Amino acid sequence: MRLRLGIETSLAALLLSCAATAGAAPPAPSGAHPRLFMDQTTFAALQANVMTAGTAAQTVVANCQRTLDHPSDYTMRGGVDADTWPGAAVECALAYLTTQKAEYLTQAILFWRTALNDDQMMGDNMACIQGVNTDWQSLEAASMPTPVLATVTHDTGYPMRWYGPYLSMTYDWLYNAPGVDEALRAQTRTCLTAWSDHYTKEGYLNDQPGTNYNAGYIIAKTMSAIAIGNDGGADGHLWTEILDQDFAKTEIGTGATIMLSGGTNTTLGGLVGIDQMNLGGQFGALVGGDWGSWQYGPLSVLELAAAARVLEDQGALLPQMDEWANSLVVRTIYGTVPQLDGQYSGTGDLDDSVPYQTPSANQLDAVLIAHSSDAAASWALAMKQEQQLTGDGIWNALAETRSVMPADFRAQDPAPPLWYVARGSQTLYARSSWQKDAVWAAFESPPAVLDHQSFSASSFVLSRGADHLIVNPTPYGGYSSWETNAITADSATVVGDYAPSQTPWSEASLPWARGTTDGVFAARADITQAFIFAGNPSDVKYAHREWALFPEGEVVTIDRVHTSAASRNMYVSFHTNTGGGGLAVKDGVALGTVGSSQVAIHAIALSGGTPVLSQPSTNDCTLSCNYPCAQCDVARFPVDKYAVTVPGDWAVAIHAIDALGSGEDPAIVGSLNDDNFDPAPKQNTGVVGAAVYRAMKQDYVVASSAQDGASPATMTYGVPGASPGRHVVFDAPEDATGASNVTAAVQGDRCVISITASAGFAGRPLIFDVDSTANGCAVSDTMDVGPAQPPPGSGSGGGIPITTTGGGSGTGGGTPRATAAKSGGCSCRMASTSRSWPATTLALALALAFRRRRRRAA
Repeated sequence: MRLRLGIETSLAALLLSCAATAGAAPPAPSGAHPRLFMDQTTFAALQANVMTAGTAAQTVVANCQRTLDHPSDYTMRGGVDADTWPGAAVECALAYLTTQKAEYLTQAILFWRTALNDDQMMGDNMACIQGVNTDWQSLEAASMPTPVLATVTHDTGYPMRWYGPYLSMTYDWLYNAPGVDEALRAQTRTCLTAWSDHYTKEGYLNDQPGTNYNAGYIIAKTMSAIAIGNDGGADGHLWTEILDQDFAKTEIGTGATIMLSGGTNTTLGGLVGIDQMNLGGQFGALVGGDWGSWQYGPLSVLELAAAARVLEDQGALLPQMDEWANSLVVRTIYGTVPQLDGQYSGTGDLDDSVPYQTPSANQLDAVLIAHSSDAAASWALAMKQEQQLTGDGIWNALAETRSVMPADFRAQDPAPPLWYVARGSQTLYARSSWQKDAVWAAFESPPAVLDHQSFSASSFVLSRGADHLIVNPTPYGGYSSWETNAITADSATVVGDYAPSQTPWSEASLPWARGTTDGVFAARADITQAFIFAGNPSDVKYAHREWALFPEGEVVTIDRVHTSAASRNMYVSFHTNTGGGGLAVKDGVALGTVGSSQVAIHAIALSGGTPVLSQPSTNDCTLSCNYPCAQCDVARFPVDKYAVTVPGDWAVAIHAIDALGSGEDPAIVGSLNDDNFDPAPKQNTGVVGAAVYRAMKQDYVVASSAQDGASPATMTYGVPGASPGRHVVFDAPEDATGASNVTAAVQGDRCVISITASAGFAGRPLIFDVDSTANGCAVSDTMDVGPAQPPPGSGSGGGIPITTTGGGSGTGGGTPRATAAKSGGCSCRMASTSRSWPATTLALALALAFRRRRRRAA
């Protein structure tokens, strides 16, 4: 059975069919307010949650009350990136909406006006004044009190993620509330439009899905487009752009799309049934639900999910975004360490002094707020409850209105696979079991992106239960492959402070990934193109890391780099979580203790070089270089570093790393070219590899010894035949489908394996078993298990639109919303009518207490 690509979801053809059947995008919203979230079901849930202890909704109301109890905390904005005033406006709006307290309405309008009019201090009149496009930076530079006619830039950078959506929701929810006049509404429309237009034109990373700033821009523009609609004669261009450009071309067309080899494009679900071994191409950043920098990811995915949800509420069909939300919860579960107290932060920035990021409610609330399938939402809710996560903001309050029963993803029958591949980030997640003492690992080979990501293709991490053994300690803003566990190399192309490291122009990939039913996982990182520099092609001729994880807790790496000269080296390093000084060489093995576990690093074969142990500084880099400062070698928490410099031009290094119990002996290891495993007359000159014996299991990881991993017509090697062995073979001869024929023969006390290109066993890499000589060295193919797949379809989402006291801005009811199917598919049918609640049921209001958010916080 060939491995099927299991990261992207199913039913792509059906989804595309639905989109085609639906026809043109719906017109700009023109019906009554509110249009954002406040359907009957959501509103009823919010009212109930406001009265329930421990909910985000109750926290939101408490935040609004704080603006009354501590008004002096709100006279200053609190920093360039703070959400103080727009946050207070929207949270007090929700507080008024759900409690009907007039004092909350007063606060909502106060902070609504302040957010529009002022910059750093209440009354400074330095922000977005009615009818004037104010460039506050120019005003400050010139010390001028008079507004300057210019493009609005105030709050269109990072804080656009607060000002855009929060003021849009406040405008929408309080549209006809007492004290809200047309002048305030018109000023709000002017400012929201100007902010969105400015960011659309020149905003940072506005067209880069999977980045922090892009998510802030998308949520701001989406909410503005819906709240404004065609109010006051608006031309609806924000609505058209957010659908046709920002979502269709950027978030879906780039972020959620896979370009296959040969130029064929498909979207999220379009690869089900395609043989991964024949798959090449580029994967959008959103594919698989991972994120470039999870320090920023939890908030960013929540914003992106909320934006897609409200567009669908207004009639847009975005099944690809529903499928993305489904993949988000699966990645979250697989990216969480066995004890559930941390998640892998990926290749991106993290400034915590611990190995893994603290889990966030935002990430799971993104699944709940989206039109994800009910199955995905149930898994998210169960994970959120088990980790005891509760958000404290407006998005969390809206997400917790999702009505599903929690369901433990791990308790499915049959049990879910033990591995997952997020193709957007090119990351494999694997574990030995779903127990809290499991061995867990992540192996990545991402291409470089623009925002908050280090250069770490081929890096990996390894944990045993609560003990994190091999870790990535890269400091915030660290842009050196040396600080990760990735391999790197000297290159004549990469110069200046960029050398020696992978680069921000990298086109690295994870072309191979396989898993078996007995818990063996193997993959290849191809970093040959990780040394592209400013448009100049990489001069590194070949650079691979072959990686295998065995269920007993062994990782084997085979690293091979063909540099462009003998004077140019390969660099291999592993960082251990042994506190800085806790890793020491004993009997030729680098051994250290982490909690109740041990980590052991075996240098099995090196074509040159000698391993060195060191303790990177935890202070700032002292080198006099700027971004990316490739030679910088620091860590954000104390670690030990095992490193070896292997000279070129053909550099080879083979290592085994043990995740051991306390007092457990390291594995018995050796090279396939040593006399112990290949006595004279030599049989293994055509291969290199590792033999690892641990917990009564014999494993072999094998690759071609030829330069650049060239495959011979027949690959032959021998191994001791006293016991059965598991074999993982890279570079095997293969036919056009990636298959190989494997045979083995008894030769004395050895089993000699022969591999040719022919129909037979699945490859890339080959994984098979060979029995002992006593049983004739019988060869058996292993049974593949595909990686986990997100559930298909979308959930039912929101309910019936409502109207507020005083009616709406247009004639008739609200805009019909798309009727999404329950989990299992999508619907092409649009709702034909919309009903409203009695006016006395809903009076709009306001709330948000002072809560500053750091730019570098999720």
